[in-house]
Amino acid sequence: MPTPGVDFFRIDRAGATTRLLVIAGVMVACGATAVGAHLVHRLPVDVSHLVSLCGGVTVIAGLVLGFGTMAMMLFENVYLAIRDDDLLLHENGRETSVAWDDLVRVDVDARTGVLTLARREGGPIRWYAGKSAKDIASKVEEARRKAAHGLLKSSSGGS
Repeated sequence: MPTPGVDFFRIDRAGATTRLLVIAGVMVACGATAVGAHLVHRLPVDVSHLVSLCGGVTVIAGLVLGFGTMAMMLFENVYLAIRDDDLLLHENGRETSVAWDDLVRVDVDARTGVLTLARREGGPIRWYAGKSAKDIASKVEEARRKAAHGLLKSSSGGS
């Protein structure tokens, strides 16, 4: 059963995740090369042990970074939902609901990708929206205007 609501946005962190996975892959490849380097060239025994040890540590660090990045990607649950009655911000189990009549304006910092939701009561809420921050801000602002006039209705909210 779909969740009733008007719109839904999940944050795309593919760029940061891809960078970390590439770094992890390079670390594993360089570390494995270093482990096998003493087999290819004649190196003094002390140097070959040091090179192998450094390579092994690099392989382990690359594997921890890679699998940690994949785990964080799976466990991350961050989204913004535009609903009939309010705006729901969900960040890994913590939910913040902002009623439409409490929302004054939506500001966006396109450089950092952060939305700032100014409220009548309470301080402003800063929420990371990523590269699509401008689009999300315009959708939230449009929904706020529609809600002020009673025009915001979900298409799936029947009974």
